Amino acid sequence: MATKTEKSLTPPLISHVSLTSFLNQIRDMGTVPSRIDKTLMPKASGSQSAGTIAALRYLGLIDVNGKPTEQFKSLVLAQDEDRKAVMAQIITKSYGFLFDDEEFDLQEASSGEMIDKFRALEISGSTLTKTIAFFLAAAKEYGIAVSPHIKAPPAPKGNGATRKPSKGKEEVKRNDDEPEDDDPEAVERFEIPIPGKSSVKVIVPNDLDADDWEMLQHMITVYIKRWKNFKDKGDAQ
Repeated sequence: MATKTEKSLTPPLISHVSLTSFLNQIRDMGTVPSRIDKTLMPKASGSQSAGTIAALRYLGLIDVNGKPTEQFKSLVLAQDEDRKAVMAQIITKSYGFLFDDEEFDLQEASSGEMIDKFRALEISGSTLTKTIAFFLAAAKEYGIAVSPHIKAPPAPKGNGATRKPSKGKEEVKRNDDEPEDDDPEAVERFEIPIPGKSSVKVIVPNDLDADDWEMLQHMITVYIKRWKNFKDKGDAQ
């Protein structure tokens, strides 16, 4: 990164999709605000908004006070295809520890080698999973060649302690793949407004990549279509 202060920052923890959505949100407004802060993300959780700001700082797109750089302004207002080449350069510069090490080959490395590079930044646990997942998703989106052997490590399990159910309530068995409620950073939460009705609340894992989102969109479309058909048949009876 460009400054000594920014070098101590942790690589982005949020999902790449979330960061792109924020950039698109600003673009839709037609102008870039003079400061990037949490008031621009009123529906985001505290960890989500803080993660977005931290990601922008790590990528050198805003300064410590949230002031956008000229590159940020031009990047936000650009169309999707025009962003890719610029973002590829930003990623390459920001993740210098991956690209500037002659002993590390990003195109041939194993997952273990990749993990070691991030651990050298004193990153561990779920943070390790999230930071690597963000980089891999960004690299795929912007055409940066990465070894097919590299995968984001699985999120660490809890300590195995069983929570005692409240009095009079049965304990609900959770699916192993379902994010824990006490780890809000493991999921993305957002709302889709419906005019005249309550908003639709959506909760998804924060490590979905572009292919996952495409599959999810298809599955939701199929589910809604079948549900509407089922409801229409029930109303007709």
